[in-house]
Amino acid sequence: FAFTVSAGPDYSFVKTNQPGVVQLAYGAGIAYTFAKRFTIRAGAYAAKKIYTTDSASYKSDVSLSTYYSNIEKIKGDCFVYEIPVSLSYDFARKNNHSWFAGAGISSLFMKRETYTYYYKRNGTLVSREYTINDQNNHLLSILTLSAGYRYRLNKKVSFAAEPYLKLPLGGVGLGNIKLNSAGVLFSAIFKPFSK
Repeated sequence: FAFTVSAGPDYSFVKTNQPGVVQLAYGAGIAYTFAKRFTIRAGAYAAKKIYTTDSASYKSDVSLSTYYSNIEKIKGDCFVYEIPVSLSYDFARKNNHSWFAGAGISSLFMKRETYTYYYKRNGTLVSREYTINDQNNHLLSILTLSAGYRYRLNKKVSFAAEPYLKLPLGGVGLGNIKLNSAGVLFSAIFKPFSK
């Protein structure tokens, strides 16, 4: 068994030509290694997701044209909790070094969602903000692909760097956005029961 504490930069985007903002993702987890090379992991993580998208990608149940006409873009600023479960495989080991690859699936819990709508009024671009709390939860909605490097300091402590890509399996949030994420998670791994 192992316990992990992790943090790293997380970049969210809906489309590659609509840039988001890099934010800090952080959290903790547990892991269990079996058959020498396989590790199953679970945890709880938090992050802000800041991105910009167009009205075509924002599919709210309520038509935005009811409130705002001529919408040009929408900025999302959301604070979320993520509960991932993943499986990784160590495909290369040498002394205290190892390389691994993994895949997993996550549930997303939207704690706070703030959306800023930019639209034209009398030829001028203006904005209106709207915030909701604890209204959207998405079970098993994110697929994560990752690979990484692990360095074992001693039998009880290791450190890892793990680049990842998170792909949506469905829409999330008020606008059912297909939200992608990419980043690197840096982890400290503790094995208190190792002999």
